[in-house]
Parts: sequence; structure tokens; C-alpha cells
Amino acid sequence: MDAVSSKANLRRQVRQQRQKRNAGTDESTRISRHIMDLEDVRSACDRGEVVACYLARDDEPPTRDVIDDVRRAGGRVVLPRISDDNLVWVEMTDNTGMVTNTWGIDEPEGLPTSTQPTVWIIPSLAVDADGYRLGQGGGFYDRTLAQRASKDNSLVIAVNFEDESVMHVPHEAHDQRVDVVVTPERVRLMSMPD
Repeated sequence: MDAVSSKANLRRQVRQQRQKRNAGTDESTRISRHIMDLEDVRSACDRGEVVACYLARDDEPPTRDVIDDVRRAGGRVVLPRISDDNLVWVEMTDNTGMVTNTWGIDEPEGLPTSTQPTVWIIPSLAVDADGYRLGQGGGFYDRTLAQRASKDNSLVIAVNFEDESVMHVPHEAHDQRVDVVVTPERVRLMSMPD
């Protein structure tokens, strides 16, 4: 079976698992605590740098506390908006309006920023031991991460549920690896930037 078909099968399995999940109310708090305990995240917040995050949908690991905690700690949170085949990033403020796109994803209104994030907190359906992540299949995050400058040492954090850490995620040449995986239960360091 080729990588595309294998990804589709794994994606289907994880989505079915997520439909059966009864998420606990403290998962958002635990995820945020793990992320905020990472030195690179604390340093980015202390320096008022940009932290890219996603606004989780109901079936995804929750990120509302992460967004609030990063902002409280001094970080500038940017959220994604789909523009053609790419993501643009809009800074989250107290007045940022949200709209639901055609895929049912809430996106921020406002002008995109050109400031590059120091930390990326991205969604994932599964991550393997080598840091390969399975996304929803649109390739938006892989394309965005591939556009970073060659000397960019920003930290990439994938967030998923503990049972979504797998032995192998089928991957293709364009797939980007992550540095850290955060679940409500723990933090796994995959590889750290130089």
C-alpha cells in the first residue's frame, strides 16, 4: 500500500476513535501546562514573540487555555486562516472576530501578519517516533512549515491525544517533522532545533 493510501487509512481510524472519545474537562489545562513548561515557549512569551497556534475544533485536543496562557505570559498569538492553498496568520487580540469557513473551521478576521512565529503549535491526528505527523490531509501546515527560512530554528509542537502516538506514520517527501509532541498526559521531545 502506498503512503497516500496508508495515510488515508490511519486518518480514518483516528477520526473514528475521536468520535467515540469522551474528553475530560481538564485536558485543555493539562495541555497548556505542558506547553507553557517548555523553555522555548516561556522565552518566546518573555520576549513578546509570535506563537502560532490553532483554535481546536470539538474533536481535537483543546487549545483555548494555551492561547489564553501564552497571551497572559506576553506572547503574541497568531491563528491560521485558509487563503487559497495556504495559511495566513492573524494576530489574536481581545477584539479579534471569528468566522466559520466552508469546512466548519473557525478562522480569525483581520489583516494577516508577516512576522514569523518563534513557536508553532499545530494540530495532529497522530505522530510517530521519528516526529512525522499525520494531519487532516490538506497539507496546509506542511506547506507553511516548508516555507520557513533554512536557518529558522523555530520550535514545532504537535498536539494530539496520548493514544494517537503511533509507531509509524506513512510519510512523503513534502511532510515536515515536528520537534515536540504534547498530549494531556505528557511531553515527548522528538528533536530539538540547534
